[in-house]
Formats: sequence, C-alpha cells, structure tokens
Amino acid sequence: MAHWSDYDEREERESHLATPAEAVAEFAANIGGEYPDRAWLLHDWDVWVKNPAYAGPPVPHPESYDEEDDFIGPRQPYQPRPLADDDIPF
Repeated sequence: MAHWSDYDEREERESHLATPAEAVAEFAANIGGEYPDRAWLLHDWDVWVKNPAYAGPPVPHPESYDEEDDFIGPRQPYQPRPLADDDIPF
C-alpha cells in the first residue's frame, strides 16, 4: 500500500488534462451543435475544425487554395493612361 507521503498532487492533476487534439475535438463537439449551418469552425488556437453537426453539401477547407479560382485571363501589357493637363505636377 502506498504511503501518504508518496502522493503527488501535481502528477494527479496533470494526468487528467486533455491533449490539444482532444481539446479541439471537444470544442467541435460542443460548439458544432450551436452552428449546424457551418461546415468549418475556427478554434481559439487558429485551427479550422470540421463541424460534426454539419449535414450540408461538402465544403472545401477555408484555407484551401485552387489556382483556377484566381484565373482572370491572359496578362495584358501595361499601357499607361494619357496625362490630362491638370495631372502635370509642375
């Protein structure tokens, strides 16, 4: 049997702490029900988490990047606009 002097309060307290991954998962489970219309939730640690309560169509990750989204057409050569008389600085 362990002696009372072997008791370590700090060790017992820290053995019950959640890991960061568990904390984020618990956040999603608790907050997701309040926002069932949002596919992604932003945690306080600046981490995007899938909402387990979301039942809508698939939504890409908020920070995903697709080059096709930025396509605005072929690059046009630079053509300076003509200066009007009142644009001359002197």
